[in-house]
Amino acid sequence: MKQRTWVASTTLILLSTLLLVVMSLLTIIRVEQVYTNNTAQSIEQLKRRFLYDAVNNQIKRIDTQRELTQQFYFSELDRTICMVDHIYSSGSEHIDRIVSYFTSESNTLWTAILWEKSTGNVLLDNHSQIEEGLPAIETVDRLSKEYQVYTIKSYGLYNLYLGIPQSFIDAQVQEYIAKEIYDSKYSEDSYIWVNEVVNYEGGDAYAIRRIHPNLRDTVGTLLSTSMTDVRGSTPYKTELEGVKQNGELFFTYYFKKMGSDIISEKLTYAKLYKDFDWIVAMGIHLDDLTEYIDETTGQSTRIVRQIAPVFIISILVLFVLHSLLLVYLEHRRNKKSEHILEEQVYQDPLTGIGNRRFGLMVLKDRFLQFKRANTATLIALFDVDFFKQINDTYGHDIGDRCLVQLSKAISQVICTEKSLFRWGGDEFLIICPSVATDELERVKKTLLETAQATYITYEGISITLTISVGISSFFPADESEEQILKRADKALYRAKQLGRNRIETEL
Repeated sequence: MKQRTWVASTTLILLSTLLLVVMSLLTIIRVEQVYTNNTAQSIEQLKRRFLYDAVNNQIKRIDTQRELTQQFYFSELDRTICMVDHIYSSGSEHIDRIVSYFTSESNTLWTAILWEKSTGNVLLDNHSQIEEGLPAIETVDRLSKEYQVYTIKSYGLYNLYLGIPQSFIDAQVQEYIAKEIYDSKYSEDSYIWVNEVVNYEGGDAYAIRRIHPNLRDTVGTLLSTSMTDVRGSTPYKTELEGVKQNGELFFTYYFKKMGSDIISEKLTYAKLYKDFDWIVAMGIHLDDLTEYIDETTGQSTRIVRQIAPVFIISILVLFVLHSLLLVYLEHRRNKKSEHILEEQVYQDPLTGIGNRRFGLMVLKDRFLQFKRANTATLIALFDVDFFKQINDTYGHDIGDRCLVQLSKAISQVICTEKSLFRWGGDEFLIICPSVATDELERVKKTLLETAQATYITYEGISITLTISVGISSFFPADESEEQILKRADKALYRAKQLGRNRIETEL
């Protein structure tokens, strides 16, 4: 009887122990599943945000570069017209000298048409724009619709049309953007590439590969929507249909990693820049999610094997502690992963200050505070004067050093920490509480003097900086934070127009 009771008790204890071990294993497995799913979803979502911001910031830089290039050629147009005015006012044979000026090799980029007002007789058509039998004025009307940088000016008995083809300006912008993309560096082996669509119906030769940092020797090749990845999918077809329907899309495809037989899944975000028929895209690997999760689950399995042989009381205690520890570690790991990826999303990689996305979040929060409690806010948009000339003269590395040095200097004199954001390119945003009227002039002076005191030494040359600034604040009638940005941008544009190295306000 005792023996049977002992056997029964022993069996019960063994069964209880086994049951607790099984329950521990099942619990750990369930927790790991939840952890795996949540972690994978969280990391993938952050990667999606990273791709979305990177591509949209690149498109913003394209728009900014187009605007800067247009402004440059408007300035060149004014300079050229001043030269023509000088030639015309110099005396006899001025018309012949004007014709000679625009037929010289150094001025061939300009489209110049000179004709008599009374007779319509054409004296100059350096790009052969006038069709036979058509009057000059009809050609000029056509060109005025096609060109964005042009002017028509009267010189006594003559009219002069002077402009530069938009295709020439766009080509320069595209060349600049290509160099910028090739020079850009991103984490996790990611990069931006560009395909130019030539046939939105798809098929063979539907697009041209324009920019590709990893496959530079294939730039210029034709692409087909029938091309497949290593698993037989048609990513080019998917991409084209997505941008045609929505202008943008996320999708995945598979390929062999560079210099390896490993097949990798890549998450990609693509967006259509219609003015150039460019599809701007960026991808990021997803296979690192599996490695990260496998490593974590492997650690949990080893812990379970260590606690299995322990007596029932120890198993119960360790089970509880282990479960609590797992919850804590999971929370900590998730927080750490989110913090690291959020820094990549919200921090400008060059200067270390907040990026445009972070600035928009702060500005929106300040606007909501303003609407709730009438908490005043002042913002300043500024950019570096003639920054393109610095890049062109000394190189982008020196330009980047100038931006880093300037952001450090400005950060030390503005109102609070985390008030300075890189808005894009050489443009920055400052967000801080409103400044009293009698203090505004001092703040403006401090900003300009701080920028002027910032310099970079390059090969014995001291490169000094100046900035143009537009300042505004919230108005009671504002319906969104976008309105204060428009006013500040308008003031910034006025500062540039009035000579740069100055501050204009819209208060």
